[in-house]
Amino acid sequence: MTYLNEDSVNSLLRELYPITRSVTGNGVRRTLERLSEITPLDVQSVPSGTQVYDWEVPPEWNIEDAYIENSDGERIVDIAENNLHVVSYSVPVETTLTFDELKDHLHTLPSMPDAIPYRTTYYDRDWGFCMRHDTLESMDEDDTYEVFIDSTLDPEGELTYADARIEGESDEEYILSTYCCHPSLANDNLSGVVLATLLFEQLRQRDTYHSYRLIIVPETIGSISYLSTHEAPMKNVNGGYVITTVAGPGTFDYKASFEHDHPVDQAARWALSDDEYDEYEFVPTGSDERQYSSPGFRIPTGTIAKDKYYEYKEYHTSKDDLSFISAEALLETLQRYLWAIGLLEMNRVYERVDPHCEFKLDRHDLYPTTGGKQQQPGYLDETDHKEFEYQLADEGAKSGDVFDAINWLMFSCDGSTSLFRIAKRSGVSVRTLHRAASELVDAELLEASA
Repeated sequence: MTYLNEDSVNSLLRELYPITRSVTGNGVRRTLERLSEITPLDVQSVPSGTQVYDWEVPPEWNIEDAYIENSDGERIVDIAENNLHVVSYSVPVETTLTFDELKDHLHTLPSMPDAIPYRTTYYDRDWGFCMRHDTLESMDEDDTYEVFIDSTLDPEGELTYADARIEGESDEEYILSTYCCHPSLANDNLSGVVLATLLFEQLRQRDTYHSYRLIIVPETIGSISYLSTHEAPMKNVNGGYVITTVAGPGTFDYKASFEHDHPVDQAARWALSDDEYDEYEFVPTGSDERQYSSPGFRIPTGTIAKDKYYEYKEYHTSKDDLSFISAEALLETLQRYLWAIGLLEMNRVYERVDPHCEFKLDRHDLYPTTGGKQQQPGYLDETDHKEFEYQLADEGAKSGDVFDAINWLMFSCDGSTSLFRIAKRSGVSVRTLHRAASELVDAELLEASA
């Protein structure tokens, strides 16, 4: 089944959205099992209690039911209505409390009175409920409330994650990482999980020049666990993208890597060049770029988003639901990632077979035999040189931008200068440089560098 249409994406989003996910547990396993039907995944686990650098994998948490009832038996909040109602990792509770005893365990957003906030307590054994502020204000402060949370914390459980890898021709590897620990939050980050899976499956169907590694982990503790258990190969990764919040209704966003101008940054900016988008500089907060970019790894990772986390008011609330996102927006962002990776695929390094002076291009049928025409205003007759088709001796033709690319390649291809560097200096597009380089390779004037 192909998922590159809106109906299929919507169906997948609706299927995965209700699952109660956290940093561990059955919800993550169910999600990864479903994603494995789209692209083959290697589902793995790290036992609870495992030391991963300065962290420890927490007990596995699962929940069956949770609610608050008033003395009339009316359920004030119910996890069956929305899984955000329970603070993730709440310990089991079965008790009756006064309003004053209960209120310190209730979380609301007074500024958004009809929204349920998202809260967690992964590393502090506590419990709580999240609710609409309107609901809190309607509660009778003189009443008593039955509180029930049917959860388990298993110290012999596990943290589950998945990865997959495509082996390319080059020695460069790029990661595509996303996080799968949020419950019913659509943009953050069900959208990213779905896009990353679809993106990797598209790449898997191609012969890629570089290698690509898909990583689907719980945020923070999952990426830390992954880096701890895959330290050696991850230290050889060249760069990548952290895929999150990709399907909102607003404009595109780009969060740059810590290097700011790494090839992943350049590729993303070129992929977004025809779009209105906001760029955010790297800061050591946000998502798993914090772990990948830490001193022990220093993997430059960027993020192409559509309504980036932190930047929309629905963030981490029940308002970030399926009505906030769209399959159309997700597929638009997917296309930008495909364009960016397509550019990374073209970012080769070439070396001239003979580095001395210019090539006699007409001898290789790469230049007109009649000189004097190039960039002559009268000959071009107001046509832009880059678009003008110059006739060759074999009755073929080449546009001016290809001739410009050939000239820059003759000048630049020294075995160490990449096409991205040439494009940035020359203003010639990477695609045009790649096309021209292929012609020079076919003419045995250039060769790919190791």
